[in-house]
Amino acid sequence: MKAKAYAKINLTLEIVGEAGEYHAIESVFQKIGLFDVVSVKLGKTDSVIFSQSIRNATSTVHKALELFKERAKVKENFEIYIEKNIPMGSGLGGGSADGAVTLLLLNAMFKNILSKNDLHQIAKEVGSDVPFFLYSNTALVKGVGDIVQELPSLKEFYFVLVHPKFHFKTKEMYSMFHEYGKYSDGSRTLAMVELIEKGNYSAKDIDKLCYNDFEMMLLEKSEKFVEFKKVLETVAEVRFHLTGSGSTLFAIFDTKKDAEKVKNTLDKFKFDSDIASSLV
Repeated sequence: MKAKAYAKINLTLEIVGEAGEYHAIESVFQKIGLFDVVSVKLGKTDSVIFSQSIRNATSTVHKALELFKERAKVKENFEIYIEKNIPMGSGLGGGSADGAVTLLLLNAMFKNILSKNDLHQIAKEVGSDVPFFLYSNTALVKGVGDIVQELPSLKEFYFVLVHPKFHFKTKEMYSMFHEYGKYSDGSRTLAMVELIEKGNYSAKDIDKLCYNDFEMMLLEKSEKFVEFKKVLETVAEVRFHLTGSGSTLFAIFDTKKDAEKVKNTLDKFKFDSDIASSLV
């Protein structure tokens, strides 16, 4: 069995406080049409193979497999292959998506032996963003990523994704933010939710409400990020926003033609970029 594991962007990401060892967020997650492909079949021993080398051998997929077998009391072994297309260390949620789709595929192989709630509980243990990927395309995500409230699907927009050569580790970014300490109140995320629920909006309307606390921190703390974003926006002549804890940035467009025009300009300046549409 195989399935696509779609990337996400954060239309908003507000860090609203601390939650034990973690930070509490309020964020609007949106799936986009950039994806890995997860394949699962029975095997002689458990194995997880990626199409490109993964720095951290203990991946979300390993953890998802281990916890599924334990909770479902499954004795069989599985060969899992991940065709990687989502850049790592990008804030696009590739690892989390892979873990969630692994759970869904394993469960489907055993005729949905576990309930949606069972899978949600496992997903929480696998990783903080993993639960979202069990659900539909657009959602309000709160807590430490464990509270997922589905929203009406975003309209079909096109995103230009730009991948810098530098990366930010999520753990280090949260540690930096702990020192930075400028927490949000969730009001920007609420405004985005209200706009999506209202249903009458354009790409420009969404763009105006995009917000990311990590981006605000980097604009104060990272000369490298400030310089990259400044050059990018000067060349593209549009606003870009950080997704997740970075390092990928995105711009939003109503039409594919508009997105392609900007991407063609970026290609001339050797930026590493993709175009992906919102899943609807």
